Amino acid sequence: MGDPGGSPVLYFHGYPGSRLEGRVAAGAARRHGLRLLAPDRPGFGHSTFLPGRTIGAWAADVAELADQLELERFAVVGVSGGGPYALACAARIPERISRVDLIGALGPLARKELTHDMVALNRWALALAARSPLLARLAVHLVATWIRHRPGRQLAHMMATAPPADRRVLADPGYRTLVAESTAEALRQGGRGAAWELTLLARPWDFRLQEVTTPVRIWHGLADTIVPPAMAQHLAAVLPSSECRYLPDEAHLVIRHLDAILADLRA
Repeated sequence: MGDPGGSPVLYFHGYPGSRLEGRVAAGAARRHGLRLLAPDRPGFGHSTFLPGRTIGAWAADVAELADQLELERFAVVGVSGGGPYALACAARIPERISRVDLIGALGPLARKELTHDMVALNRWALALAARSPLLARLAVHLVATWIRHRPGRQLAHMMATAPPADRRVLADPGYRTLVAESTAEALRQGGRGAAWELTLLARPWDFRLQEVTTPVRIWHGLADTIVPPAMAQHLAAVLPSSECRYLPDEAHLVIRHLDAILADLRA
């Protein structure tokens, strides 16, 4: 997507998501001369489910993909649940990563105050995954079965619980279609990938934020109730080389700022 001859940027989708999510940034990538690559994570879309995988192990997958595509160095963008995977790459393969941009990115969940302002259903799901991974995986399997063939159900839930800024984004029929297609693709294999990933995100990660020395820019809406701004503040405080750009009039879906975000990667 974007400019085939441009500087490479790997886009890591949210949760639950798929490579199709990257289409939302294709136009901005093309305008800024960037080659946008959006791989599925294991268990999502066409990517084979990998029992026992960890967040940190994603870096080895990315390095292998980059080798196949003959990419020496590249930037990474982590959106929402894709944020930890972008940081894992910076921690595990720093020599390959030129910079990291995080968009509404999930942070570590060890501190309860970081999820205080999170929408209740997400907060409960993450708490369950942290305390009882097996029960959480069963619950995700059931939910995935419910929405797999009718992703419009997830959109209806998003519209019902979203803050005004996100509802304005979801009012766009083209964006709703993209979300529905990406969700259906994420669950094409069933719920195993989503079930496993939920417990990975909820429990301690297998790398430390202090290991990330690559420059990181954090973009976060101040009205975000999916990933509260407290998480962005925590990431900015802990990451050794980071800068946070708060977006006062935005919530979780900051697609109006994709031009600025990708222009920043080109700089």
